[in-house]
Amino acid sequence: MGFEAYLNKRIMIADDLPNMREDLIKILKGFGFTSINSMPDGKKAWDELCSEAQNGKPYDIIFSDINMPYMDGLELLKALRFLDSYKKVPIFMVSTENEKEVIVKAILEGATDYIIKPFTADVVKAKLLARLK
Repeated sequence: MGFEAYLNKRIMIADDLPNMREDLIKILKGFGFTSINSMPDGKKAWDELCSEAQNGKPYDIIFSDINMPYMDGLELLKALRFLDSYKKVPIFMVSTENEKEVIVKAILEGATDYIIKPFTADVVKAKLLARLK
Protein backbone atom coordinates (compact mmCIF):
# COMPACT_ATOMS: atom_id res chain seq x y z
CA MET A 1 0.00 0.00 0.00
CA GLY A 2 2.85 2.39 0.69
CA PHE A 3 2.30 3.79 4.16
CA GLU A 4 2.71 0.70 6.34
CA ALA A 5 5.36 2.52 8.38
CA TYR A 6 2.70 5.06 9.41
CA LEU A 7 -0.07 2.68 10.51
CA ASN A 8 0.87 3.00 14.21
CA LYS A 9 0.76 6.81 14.07
CA ARG A 10 -1.82 8.75 16.08
CA ILE A 11 -4.46 10.56 14.03
CA MET A 12 -6.78 13.42 15.03
CA ILE A 13 -9.90 14.26 13.02
CA ALA A 14 -11.69 17.57 13.69
CA ASP A 15 -15.07 17.92 11.99
CA ASP A 16 -18.45 19.11 13.25
CA LEU A 17 -20.37 16.59 11.12
CA PRO A 18 -20.54 13.16 12.78
CA ASN A 19 -21.01 11.32 9.47
CA MET A 20 -17.88 12.94 8.02
CA ARG A 21 -15.84 11.90 11.07
CA GLU A 22 -17.24 8.37 10.83
CA ASP A 23 -16.58 8.12 7.08
CA LEU A 24 -12.96 9.22 7.48
CA ILE A 25 -12.42 6.91 10.46
CA LYS A 26 -13.82 3.98 8.46
CA ILE A 27 -11.55 4.77 5.50
CA LEU A 28 -8.45 5.13 7.70
CA LYS A 29 -9.22 1.92 9.61
CA GLY A 30 -9.67 0.21 6.24
CA PHE A 31 -6.09 1.19 5.42
CA GLY A 32 -4.93 -0.31 8.73
CA PHE A 33 -4.62 2.76 10.97
CA THR A 34 -5.63 1.92 14.54
CA SER A 35 -5.05 5.00 16.72
CA ILE A 36 -7.69 7.50 15.60
CA ASN A 37 -9.38 10.14 17.74
CA SER A 38 -11.96 12.69 16.64
CA MET A 39 -13.44 15.91 17.94
CA PRO A 40 -16.64 17.77 16.94
CA ASP A 41 -15.07 21.24 16.71
CA GLY A 42 -11.77 23.05 16.42
CA LYS A 43 -11.66 24.14 20.06
CA LYS A 44 -12.04 20.61 21.43
CA ALA A 45 -9.45 19.39 18.91
CA TRP A 46 -7.08 22.22 19.95
CA ASP A 47 -7.47 21.34 23.64
CA GLU A 48 -6.77 17.65 22.99
CA LEU A 49 -3.85 18.31 20.61
CA CYS A 50 -2.22 20.72 23.10
CA SER A 51 -2.79 18.40 26.05
CA GLU A 52 -1.18 15.46 24.28
CA ALA A 53 1.74 17.59 23.07
CA GLN A 54 2.34 18.77 26.64
CA ASN A 55 2.35 15.12 27.72
CA GLY A 56 5.04 14.40 25.13
CA LYS A 57 2.63 12.48 22.88
CA PRO A 58 1.64 14.84 20.05
CA TYR A 59 -0.58 13.49 17.30
CA ASP A 60 1.23 12.43 14.12
CA ILE A 61 -1.39 13.22 11.45
CA ILE A 62 -4.29 15.69 11.58
CA PHE A 63 -7.40 16.04 9.42
CA SER A 64 -9.45 19.19 9.94
CA ASP A 65 -12.64 20.58 8.47
CA ILE A 66 -12.61 24.33 7.78
CA ASN A 67 -16.14 25.35 8.79
CA MET A 68 -16.58 24.36 12.45
CA PRO A 69 -18.01 26.10 15.51
CA TYR A 70 -15.91 27.68 18.30
CA MET A 71 -12.65 27.55 16.32
CA ASP A 72 -12.63 27.04 12.57
CA GLY A 73 -10.13 24.86 10.77
CA LEU A 74 -7.96 27.71 9.50
CA GLU A 75 -7.67 29.13 13.03
CA LEU A 76 -6.76 25.65 14.29
CA LEU A 77 -4.20 25.23 11.51
CA LYS A 78 -2.54 28.59 12.20
CA ALA A 79 -2.43 27.97 15.95
CA LEU A 80 -0.94 24.48 15.51
CA ARG A 81 1.80 25.72 13.19
CA PHE A 82 3.00 28.02 15.99
CA LEU A 83 3.63 25.05 18.30
CA ASP A 84 6.94 23.24 17.96
CA SER A 85 5.18 19.88 18.37
CA TYR A 86 3.03 20.49 15.26
CA LYS A 87 5.26 22.57 12.98
CA LYS A 88 6.03 19.60 10.72
CA VAL A 89 3.05 17.32 11.40
CA PRO A 90 0.98 16.60 8.26
CA ILE A 91 -2.27 18.56 8.50
CA PHE A 92 -4.88 17.81 5.86
CA MET A 93 -7.75 20.26 5.46
CA VAL A 94 -11.00 18.48 4.56
CA SER A 95 -13.83 20.72 3.40
CA THR A 96 -16.71 21.37 1.02
CA GLU A 97 -15.02 24.73 0.36
CA ASN A 98 -13.68 24.30 -3.15
CA GLU A 99 -12.97 27.90 -4.13
CA LYS A 100 -9.38 28.37 -5.24
CA GLU A 101 -8.84 31.28 -2.80
CA VAL A 102 -9.82 29.15 0.21
CA ILE A 103 -7.58 26.27 -0.86
CA VAL A 104 -4.63 28.59 -1.53
CA LYS A 105 -5.14 30.31 1.84
CA ALA A 106 -5.11 26.95 3.63
CA ILE A 107 -1.89 25.92 1.88
CA LEU A 108 -0.27 29.30 2.63
CA GLU A 109 -1.28 28.96 6.30
CA GLY A 110 0.59 25.65 6.46
CA ALA A 111 -1.82 22.92 5.36
CA THR A 112 -0.02 19.86 4.04
CA ASP A 113 -2.80 19.18 1.54
CA TYR A 114 -6.48 19.78 0.88
CA ILE A 115 -9.23 17.20 0.44
CA ILE A 116 -12.57 18.33 -0.99
CA LYS A 117 -15.76 16.75 0.40
CA PRO A 118 -17.33 14.48 -0.53
CA PHE A 119 -14.19 12.37 -0.72
CA THR A 120 -13.48 8.75 -1.58
CA ALA A 121 -11.09 6.27 -0.02
CA ASP A 122 -8.98 6.51 -3.18
CA VAL A 123 -8.59 10.28 -2.79
CA VAL A 124 -7.62 9.98 0.89
CA LYS A 125 -5.15 7.21 0.03
CA ALA A 126 -3.58 9.24 -2.79
CA LYS A 127 -3.21 12.32 -0.59
CA LEU A 128 -1.64 10.29 2.23
CA LEU A 129 0.75 8.47 -0.10
CA ALA A 130 1.80 11.76 -1.70
CA ARG A 131 2.47 13.50 1.62
CA LEU A 132 3.67 10.86 4.09
CA LYS A 133 7.35 10.54 3.28
